[in-house]
Amino acid sequence: MNQPHRFHDAVQIKEPPKTWFGALRFIGPGIILSAAIVGSGELIATTTLGTRAGFALLWVILFGCLAKTAVQVEYGRACILTGETTLQSWNRHGALFIGRQHWTVLVALFFLLFNFAGQAGVLGGAAQVGTFLFPAVPAIMWAVVLVILLGVIVSLGRYESIETIAMILNGVFIATILYCVFRIQGTEYRFTSNDLMSGLQFHLPHNLLPLAVAAFGITGVAAGEISLYPYWCLEKGYAAWTGPRDDSPDWKRRAHGWTRVMIVDALVSMVIFTIATLAFYILGAAVLQSRADQLQDGNAFIEQLSEIFTQVLGESTRIVFMLCAFTVLFSTVFANIAGFSRMWADYFGILRWIDSHSPAARRRAAAGMAWVFAIASGLIYAFVQQPLLLVVIMGVVNSLFLIVVAYQTILSRYVRNDPAMKPSTLYDAALWISLLSIGFMAARSVLSLFQKG
Repeated sequence: MNQPHRFHDAVQIKEPPKTWFGALRFIGPGIILSAAIVGSGELIATTTLGTRAGFALLWVILFGCLAKTAVQVEYGRACILTGETTLQSWNRHGALFIGRQHWTVLVALFFLLFNFAGQAGVLGGAAQVGTFLFPAVPAIMWAVVLVILLGVIVSLGRYESIETIAMILNGVFIATILYCVFRIQGTEYRFTSNDLMSGLQFHLPHNLLPLAVAAFGITGVAAGEISLYPYWCLEKGYAAWTGPRDDSPDWKRRAHGWTRVMIVDALVSMVIFTIATLAFYILGAAVLQSRADQLQDGNAFIEQLSEIFTQVLGESTRIVFMLCAFTVLFSTVFANIAGFSRMWADYFGILRWIDSHSPAARRRAAAGMAWVFAIASGLIYAFVQQPLLLVVIMGVVNSLFLIVVAYQTILSRYVRNDPAMKPSTLYDAALWISLLSIGFMAARSVLSLFQKG
């Protein structure tokens, strides 16, 4: 059996920090995920959900942000212990193979294909912002410019540059949106504690179910981000710093230490995207709910969302919103193309189209797929030109793919797990809360199909 690679050309053993504060110096993978999350899910789906539902579905947003992090942590823990990527792990264990591929890998392939549509919605939103800022340039031309820009940056970028760009783009918009939430309390749109409490009653109106399911699937760490997390953990170096597995006391100490760092990374990212998501939802519910019928998908969709700024801070701030919207949308599609191009390269390795143990071959494949991904997303937007529709489709697909992600989580924890590296009871409790939450939303989605009409 081939040994799994660790995304490093050479093993670089490093002792983990001994304190939680010291662990903050080594976070990063979760920051990239946050950049991918805060955009399509937050700016588009979450704000729209708040606009149409008011505060009633605030619990869905919290549910989506908090419930899935433990599954993300299990994926990170497994990759540190084994050095395997997500698809390698899925394809190395289990039954029901079709050719060389485990059935879950084939499902992942369909998910990767649907991702073209999801990122098309985000790219289209960024293109609409460009048209607002420079009206003489149509959205389609902006989409072309963005495709070229994304292809160049992602194909040439290495982990460190991706992490830095994601951190900068993320921080700018989150700071601005939080400022807007604080300012809203001095306007006619201010909200009360009763408004917030009304959104925590676990009520789910049937007419809002599709959007709620999409929001659950795409807010917080979604199925795609969970699947990508091991790739970023490996490129950060957590597995390489742990060293080749020899089950020695030193290896186990390092494995526990770098797993603790990874948990800190996941928790920090959870705090970031939860705060940002709640801010978007509250602005949609407080400011735009009275205009819900006027919010229409299409080429002016992002400009309509800008009213969460202009109604609070004044018309002159529309350009500020649009600049920040461009930042967050671009960061989302940038981080996702960077991540999913790596997963595509991993899939090519499973098919043996490339040597998956060659860092150079993986980089070339990922760079090529970055261009394919960007171009495909641009073409889909050019034909559809409905960002909300594309993002909602991606959200629903994410919710369904979570079932496969959850299934593989159970295998990772209880079938592939080494008893010597068994996690704590508290860890297992958090993991099962995540798994049951995913199961609840999946069952609710299926049930809705039989309730229509």
